[in-house]
Amino acid sequence: MRVLISAYDRGSSGISSYTLELAKLLSKDVKISLISFQDIDLPGVDVIPIRRIQESRALPLLTFLRNEKRIREVTKDFDLVHETLPPWGSTTQPMITTRWGYLSYIELAWVRLTGLSFPEKLGAFPVTLQHYLMDRRSRMRARYVIDVSRETPNFIPPPVEPRPQKSYQCSILRLLFVSRDLGMPRKNLGVVMRALSMVKIPVELHLVGAGRPPGPKPPYPVINHGQLLREEVISLMREVDLLVLPSTYEELGFVGLEAYSVGLPVVTSDIPSFRAVFKASLRFHPKDPVGLADIINSISCNKLEKMGKESREYVIKSNELGRRKILDIYRLVIQR
Repeated sequence: MRVLISAYDRGSSGISSYTLELAKLLSKDVKISLISFQDIDLPGVDVIPIRRIQESRALPLLTFLRNEKRIREVTKDFDLVHETLPPWGSTTQPMITTRWGYLSYIELAWVRLTGLSFPEKLGAFPVTLQHYLMDRRSRMRARYVIDVSRETPNFIPPPVEPRPQKSYQCSILRLLFVSRDLGMPRKNLGVVMRALSMVKIPVELHLVGAGRPPGPKPPYPVINHGQLLREEVISLMREVDLLVLPSTYEELGFVGLEAYSVGLPVVTSDIPSFRAVFKASLRFHPKDPVGLADIINSISCNKLEKMGKESREYVIKSNELGRRKILDIYRLVIQR
């Protein structure tokens, strides 16, 4: 069985990490090739580099149409195309695709209008409409649709490679917050900073991302690491005690799975995608800093260690579950 995963795009954030981890996981059982729009080296996977022509972030649908013929020439030679980045696998059959998110077009456009920073928010309605049309095309052409951010009969837990278990030190509680843009409203850093002002134990906030934290200077230490590469973030996870994901909306939040992979405990906001993916985490309402403060105040060193080990064990079990489910889907689709 020759399977093509389409496609890896570094700019697609969590989807790009998901695509890499999926390719690595499945390469142990089937011959996996991967379309990549940037140069990458992935042992065990045949990477097919493609340079998109006339690429435009503001016009993703037009970018796809300009490159559709080139993608079709690649996809037609495989037994099955597994699309992780709609619509970049929808040029051939048989094909399965991935459903990202759980909101309607209008709801998602509004989230982007109110939840993105300037100037990205300017494209909330027109760019979201293009993604909606591309997603719709893929789902209509697919023989199977995998859900990764909501619990449906088609939900399959997203994979992440387990890494060596981290150790724990608790003289001061070091919290980690990660976002490509620290000021992005839907990432909700403000609720974390308000919560930390109410905690009764020594804390230290570590930030990864561009920009500055919102609001006045807080009464606790803040260490801003700036923008880091993925492996640098994972290395930092070994030096902190807790990752907080407070987003008001998220399609996946892959950084939380990376934390799970090293045994770093994660506290998340109570939103559908986090409920589906982060089964070993404590949750709070994304607009409730008091609830988050109560969780932080209740965490002991022993509890951190217990949560971290449970998180990593969950990753190992969900990887195996996801691997078996996807391979069964591959066989089912090809036999039709």
